[in-house]
Amino acid sequence: MDGSRPRVLVVGGGIGGLCLAQGLRRRGIGVAVYERDPSPRASGQGYRIGIKRQGSDALRACLPPNLFALCVATALRTASRMVFCDHRLRPKFSRPLPPLPEDESFGVNRQTLREILLAGLDGAVHFGQRFERFERTAGGRVRACFAGGGSATGDLLVGADGTASAVRPLLLPDAGLDELGWFLYGRTPILPGTLERLPEELVDSFNRITAPDGVAVAVATCRPREPLEAATARLAPGLRLAAVPDYLAWQVDAGPGRPRPPEGDARALHLLALELLAGWPAPVRGIVEHAEPDATFLVRLRSARPVGPWRDPGVTLLGDAIHTMSPGRGEGANTALRDAALLAGQLAGVAAGRLPLAVAKRRYEAEMLRYGFEAVAASIELPFGPRRAAAGPG
Repeated sequence: MDGSRPRVLVVGGGIGGLCLAQGLRRRGIGVAVYERDPSPRASGQGYRIGIKRQGSDALRACLPPNLFALCVATALRTASRMVFCDHRLRPKFSRPLPPLPEDESFGVNRQTLREILLAGLDGAVHFGQRFERFERTAGGRVRACFAGGGSATGDLLVGADGTASAVRPLLLPDAGLDELGWFLYGRTPILPGTLERLPEELVDSFNRITAPDGVAVAVATCRPREPLEAATARLAPGLRLAAVPDYLAWQVDAGPGRPRPPEGDARALHLLALELLAGWPAPVRGIVEHAEPDATFLVRLRSARPVGPWRDPGVTLLGDAIHTMSPGRGEGANTALRDAALLAGQLAGVAAGRLPLAVAKRRYEAEMLRYGFEAVAASIELPFGPRRAAAGPG
C-alpha cells in the first residue's frame, strides 16, 4: 500500500463495480477496473432497472453531486399505478402508487446509468480484459492475471463480474446457484400513436398480465424526465450520453415446464415471444410484433445458495458475483450498489489510517453476506411463486 492507502483492483465494469470505483475515486483511493467487454456498449445491459432507497443512497454516497443529480434528471418517468390483469386485459387488481421523492426512488435506463458511472473514470477502466486467475505476491499483495498474459497488482481484488463470475469459483469453489426459470426480454420503440393504441392499464404503470397457462407479460413505459442532452448540458457539460429514444421494455414469461431455449439468436427468441402470445389481444401482441427483433434476449432466473465467510485476505466479492437473486423484488442492482457504498466506506477507514485492511474487509463481508442473502431469500418468497418473479421489466 502507498502509506495506508490501498490500491483496489475491480474485476467487472457493470453497475456495482463502477459505483465502487466512483466511491473510491471520491475518497482518493487508487482503483483500476478490468472489464471483459471490448467497449462500454459491446453487450446489452438490459433496458430498465428500478432504483430504490438503498440504491439511491449508495449512488449519492459514491458519485460527485452533479453526477447523482444527472442520474435523477435522466431517470424514467415514474409509474402512476399498479395493475394486474388477466390475458384478456380484465383488471384483477389496480391501485394508484403513492408519489415518492424523485431523488429516492426512480427507474433508469441501464446504459445511461452505466455511462454516467463511467464519467470521470478516464484511465481507470480497462476494457477487453478477461480475468483468468489471481495469485499472491511475495510481498503479500494480490495479482490479477488476464487472458493474453497481462496482469495487475493491488492490495484488494474485488470480483464484481456478475452471476457468471470468474472470481467466485476460485474463491468459493463449492458455491452453487439454483435455476428458477427464464423469460424473454425485449424493447419496442415508442412511435407517434404507439401509446394511444395501448389500453391505459399498460401505459405508465407497474403491470403484469397473466394467462391461465402461466404465460405472463409485463410492460414498462420508458421516457426520461428530462431530455438527456439538456440534462447533461445543465449538470455535466463535458459528458456525452448516447441518445435513447422512448421505448417500451417488455418481458414474456413462458410459465412453468417449458424447456429453456438456446441463448444468442435474438430473432428466434423474438419469434418465440410471439408464439407464446398467440391468441392474445392485439394491443399486447402488437407490442412484441413491433419490437426490435435484434434487441430480444433471454434472461435466466438464478438464485445463489448461501455461503459463509472465506479465508483469502486479499479477495472479496460484490453484487451478483456473490448473491445473485431473482428479480422479483427488484433488489439485485440495488443490493450491488449498496455493496459498493459499504465497501467504499470501509476502505475509506483504511485510507484514513483508522483500521487495517483485513478488518475493513472482514466488516464489509460480514454485513454484505447478512443483508445480501436476506435479499436472496426474500426475492423468491413471493405470493405468485418464484417463477412469477418479475412483476415488471427491469
